Amino acid sequence: MPRLATTLSGVAVGLMALAPLPAESQDWTRREFPLAPPNSSGNFVAPFFDGWYENEDGTYTLSFGFMNRNDSDLVEIQLGPDNFIEPAEFDGGQPTSFPVVRYGGFGGPRERGVFGVVVPADFQGDVWWTLTTDGYTTRVPGRLVSPGLIIKGAYELSTTAMARGSLRPRIRFTEDGPDVIGIEGMESPEALTTAVGEPIEVEFWAFDRGERDLRDVNMTLWKLQGPVGGEIAFESLVELPPPPEADGAAGAGAGAQPARGGGRGGGRGFGRNRAPQVQGPVNIGQSVRLPTEGPDANMGSFKATFDAPGEYVIRIRIDNFTSRDSGPGNQCCWSNGYVRVRVIE
Repeated sequence: MPRLATTLSGVAVGLMALAPLPAESQDWTRREFPLAPPNSSGNFVAPFFDGWYENEDGTYTLSFGFMNRNDSDLVEIQLGPDNFIEPAEFDGGQPTSFPVVRYGGFGGPRERGVFGVVVPADFQGDVWWTLTTDGYTTRVPGRLVSPGLIIKGAYELSTTAMARGSLRPRIRFTEDGPDVIGIEGMESPEALTTAVGEPIEVEFWAFDRGERDLRDVNMTLWKLQGPVGGEIAFESLVELPPPPEADGAAGAGAGAQPARGGGRGGGRGFGRNRAPQVQGPVNIGQSVRLPTEGPDANMGSFKATFDAPGEYVIRIRIDNFTSRDSGPGNQCCWSNGYVRVRVIE
């Protein structure tokens, strides 16, 4: 498929394609439209298509995220008839755990770029993600060509530098090993096994690659998949670096709201703000700044302890949201890493 000229850099556009499935069994008291004002509780999770970008090998990555429309309730939906992707060959990488997030600016209550689906260069058609929350179903198509006659490339995401030079960071799981850039991310080559209550330790390396003075990047940790009700307690092992020189960013907490729900009490979406220096327990989605100097430069490390047996996937989001041209609402500036963990009794 030829590359399309129209690009997006700041705002995701897959929204108009998202709609509930028409069915007599749908509970319309939950509101028909996923972007309608949310109820405080008992509401559903809406899947979102964020857009696509072309890879160096000619394939395309379709970026997907979600919105938990509750005020505070974590929603978990296991893979299967209530959480699946079609065609089936692309099924299995989507999340099963959907915390509530709250970001400032364009970020809002959506978590973007949670996972990517890579389709071949000659792919035609749509990739559909379907979610059913307590009998209420919504689905969204990921597509390369927009409907209509005017803007065929409306879903294309920019891969060029942002206004101040920010680009997606690199992530790798071995110090001198291969790395990746992008939403589809990299899975740790080692699947880990542990027991309930016995922590595992994970190390990785992450690097800024902006077209400007290189700076620090941030780590956030998420339960991507796992048994319903199974919680992960995260502990950052990152050594506390000295504060970097300001890039005009606001102080931590300005313009951001806490992300309630999820894991052990939620997390914090810091948007464009300075990520805190954290060593010790961290919540789901809470930002931790990685060092750029010293023996542990560019290294992230954490412990994860599980309270229930099962198969889990941890998502590591690496971002440069401390730069003024980067934030959760900009489809440019983070990459994902994934760690599979088997937990036994």
